[in-house]
Formats: sequence, structure tokens, C-alpha cells
Amino acid sequence: MRDADDQITFFYSCDPELEIFKLIGESIVNEEHFLINFYDEFVVDIYMLLDRPKSKFIAIDWDNTISADKEFFLKLIKKLQKAGYPPFVCTLRAPDKENIKEIKGVLEETNIAIYLTDGKPKRKYMKELGINVHLWIDDFYPGICADTCKMLARNKIL
Repeated sequence: MRDADDQITFFYSCDPELEIFKLIGESIVNEEHFLINFYDEFVVDIYMLLDRPKSKFIAIDWDNTISADKEFFLKLIKKLQKAGYPPFVCTLRAPDKENIKEIKGVLEETNIAIYLTDGKPKRKYMKELGINVHLWIDDFYPGICADTCKMLARNKIL
């Protein structure tokens, strides 16, 4: 049984019947983390925000997300890959060797892409690269897009 201090509360507000939420939700429950569908910034540790339904790309933050439970996310990344959802890391970190070295060290066996936005909003950064994200998994939604972003309203945050 997982210690209460090690449990993570994940938030989502989209259709729980979506394949991606079934896939991730099962993993969350199996690892004894929590999954809630109501927005409470004081309870939520990690947000799962649906963005582009027709895309398959899953963007996962590093700091306070993957780093909060590396074993869980390594398993989840492999599960996503097997199901045809290409995950990648998208972080606000600066693109220098030290920042990427730590991330690569942990994720070496997953062979996933790593994007370091250097503090730029993640959603805009990825769109400029031509990558539309299906789902964002992140502890800090303002790092994904500005408060006026329609994606936040669709996910019942605003």
C-alpha cells in the first residue's frame, strides 16, 4: 500500500469513456494514486488536459510530474507507446546539457523525445514545431497556455 505522502491526485474533466482516459485512469488506480474530475487547485497535483482529440501525441511534463513518481511514469510511458499514443517530455526548462542530461538518464530506456521550451508557453511552442497535442499531463497548467486559452475552458478550469 502506498504511503499518503506518495499519492498523487490527477485531475481530468473530459469524457471518461475516451480511450486515453480509460488507459491512464486504470494505471493511476492500479498505482494507488487518485483520479478526480472536479477542479480544486488545492487538491490537484497533476492535470490531464485534453487538447486535440484527433492527435495521438501525449505531452508529459518533467518537474513535479514525471519526477514526482518516476516508476509510475516509466510504466505509463511504455503503456502509452504500446497503445499507439506517442508520449514525449515537454518542459519549461532551458535547453542546456545539464537539464537534458538528468531527463535522458531517467528516460533512457523509453526512447521518447524531449522538448525544452526555455520558459515559452508549451502549447504555442509545440504548435510552432507542427505538433498538435492530444493530452497534456502537467502539474502547472499556466505553463501550457495563457489563462485565456480555450483549452482550459474546455477542461473546466476557467
